[in-house]
Amino acid sequence: MYKYLIWARVNAYQTVNTVVWAENDWAAKQIAESQFGVGNILNYTRASD
Repeated sequence: MYKYLIWARVNAYQTVNTVVWAENDWAAKQIAESQFGVGNILNYTRASD
């Protein structure tokens, strides 16, 4: 499992930074989209541990 830093849009004026753990990039984006909605993920980056 890898640690991913997620930057997501909450509404038109606010964004949030969060962390998810996933097996790969695609899974990290899917997890984040399930939390914040499809199209609201602005960036996701694998973090070095």
